[in-house]
Amino acid sequence: MSNETRGIFRGTAEAEATRRAHEAALPTPSRPDRVTAAWLREVCLAAGADDVGFVEVDRAGLGAEGDNARRVFPAVRALVCLVGISNRDAIRSTSHATANNAWHHTGSRLDSAAAQLCARLGAAGIRAVPTTMGFPMDVQVPPGQSSWAIAHKIVAVEAGLGHMGVNRNVIHPRFGNFVLLETVLIDTEIDTYDQPLDYNPCLGCNLCVAACPVGAISTVADFDFFACLGHNYREFPFSAVDWVDAVAAGDASAYRAKFRDDETLSMLQSLLFEPTYKSAYCMAVCPAGEDVIGPYLADRARYRDEVLLPLRRHPEPIYVRSGSQAEKAAARNPAKRVRYLDFRPDVSTVANFALGLRHMFTPDTAPADGLRVAFRLPDGALLATVADRQLTTAPVDDLPVDATVACDAPDYIRILHRPTTGRAASVEVGQCTVTGDPTAFARLLACLD
Repeated sequence: MSNETRGIFRGTAEAEATRRAHEAALPTPSRPDRVTAAWLREVCLAAGADDVGFVEVDRAGLGAEGDNARRVFPAVRALVCLVGISNRDAIRSTSHATANNAWHHTGSRLDSAAAQLCARLGAAGIRAVPTTMGFPMDVQVPPGQSSWAIAHKIVAVEAGLGHMGVNRNVIHPRFGNFVLLETVLIDTEIDTYDQPLDYNPCLGCNLCVAACPVGAISTVADFDFFACLGHNYREFPFSAVDWVDAVAAGDASAYRAKFRDDETLSMLQSLLFEPTYKSAYCMAVCPAGEDVIGPYLADRARYRDEVLLPLRRHPEPIYVRSGSQAEKAAARNPAKRVRYLDFRPDVSTVANFALGLRHMFTPDTAPADGLRVAFRLPDGALLATVADRQLTTAPVDDLPVDATVACDAPDYIRILHRPTTGRAASVEVGQCTVTGDPTAFARLLACLD
C-alpha cells in the first residue's frame, strides 16, 4: 500500500533518506552527571524558593517516597525540596478568607518557582519534573495508592528543613511552621546531600493542642487524621461526594436539611475560587522558629491573648462524625457550632433522625425553660431533650414529656426538612399526631435551622 493510499504524506524516498541521515548525525544532548549543591541551591533561590534541601532518591529515610518519586519520574536520581514562606499574621486571622488567600498566594508562588527551576535546569541539560504543592491530586489512583505524588513533609525532614512538631506540621528552624513545601525530581546526582536536623524546633508548648477545635492533636494519643480531614478539609475534593449526595437527595427541602445557606455559599466559593481550609489553627498558634519565637518568649500571656484565644472564641461551624472524640471536643467549646458529616436527609432511621436533630439544632433559639419531646416512629422511639440551650437525644424513658409525636409514615425524615419558605409548625408527613402540649413540638422545630 502506497503512502498516498494511507493518506499520510512522507515525501520521496530520497527525502526520507536525507532526513534519517540528518537525524543520525545529530549530537547527543549533553547533561552533567553530577552538579554541586552550592550551584543548585543558588539556582533554586533565584527561581523564587525561600529555602531548599537535597535528598538522594535511594535514601532509606524516604520510605515509600523513593518509589513514589520513581513512579512519577522513572529517571529520578535526587529530590529537591523547596520552601515557601507564608504570611504568618494573615494565617493567624479569624477570617478564613484572609488566611486562605495567604496560603494560596504562597502555593502559587511556590508552584511558579518549581516551574522556573525546571526550565533553568532544562537549559543546563538536566531533566526535572515538578510535583504539585498540594492540588491537583491523582484522585483516580488504584486502591492502596496515595492520591498525592510525593509526601513533601517526609522529604523536607530528610532534607534538613525541619522536623514534625506536635501539630504534625514540619517546623523549619528559622521560619517555623509557616511554610509550604514542594518537591522537584531531577535526573542528576548532587555532590552533597542534606541530612535531618539533630534537634527539633518544636517547643512542646502544646498551643496547637489547645487550638484544635476537633481535638485531633494530642500529646498522649495518636493524631486523629479523620477528625482533621472531616473538618479542616470540609470543602476540598474529599467531601465532594457527600455534597453531591445531598444535592441529589430529592427536593430543595431535603438539601436544606443538610446544608445551611451560608454553608452552600462557602462550598460554591471554594469551587469557584480555591478550596478553603476550615481551621489550620495548629499552624496559626505555633511560636517555633527563629523568626517567630521572639514575641512568645517576651510575653507568653500576651501571645495567648492575641493569637490563641481569638481563634478559640471565633464562632464557626465544626464538622464532625457523631459519637467521635471530635464531636466531644467541639461540643466543649460554646463558641463552636457542631455540624455532622454523617447525617443523611433522605434516610429514615431512628439513628439518622437523631443525627438530624442534633445537626440542625441552634442554641440561640432554644427555649430557656427546657423541653422534652418523645417521638414514636415506625421503627423505634426517640427522646429529644433541650436543657441549658443544648439538645440531646436518647431512648424514651418513663419520665414525663411535654409532647409525644407519633408518626406512621415511612419517610418520617421529612419532619426535619426545611422548605425554602421556612419550616412549618405543623408537619404534614403521612399521619403525624401530637399529644400533650400542642406548642411543644412547634417550639422544638423552632430550634432547628
